[in-house]
Amino acid sequence: MTITMNAVYRLQCKTQSYDWGKLGDISKVATYAKASGTSIDPSKPYAELWMGTHPNAPSVVLEDNTTLEQLIKEHVELSTQAVYDQYNGDLPFLFKILSIRKALSIQAHPDKTLGARLFKEFPENYKDPNHKPEMAVALTPFEALCG
Repeated sequence: MTITMNAVYRLQCKTQSYDWGKLGDISKVATYAKASGTSIDPSKPYAELWMGTHPNAPSVVLEDNTTLEQLIKEHVELSTQAVYDQYNGDLPFLFKILSIRKALSIQAHPDKTLGARLFKEFPENYKDPNHKPEMAVALTPFEALCG
């Protein structure tokens, strides 16, 4: 890899299109994706922007088209050694921006132990063994139920 070590890397993050997402340029997800060169379809719902190393939508460093996972694995100093060792050079979270047009389905977010067990027992419902911690930071007004 020939990437220059920087303090900040500009990423192209992948979008997820779900029925509940806001349409086209109205979506904050589309706005942020457009800033890194993604073309926006005005009739498409842009529900989530994923920043991370998830294999279904890996982020890419714009400078040289390297995946974020490659960057982290080749530059351990971008993380702590403990986090690097525990997660094998992967990220222990998936950062998401959501742009919500209508109510989402009920979500389940197990801890790491329960996530591994559920994945083993019900792989058709739990797509990976990882924990699913969440934190919400509102960029615009919204209502949520939690419990």
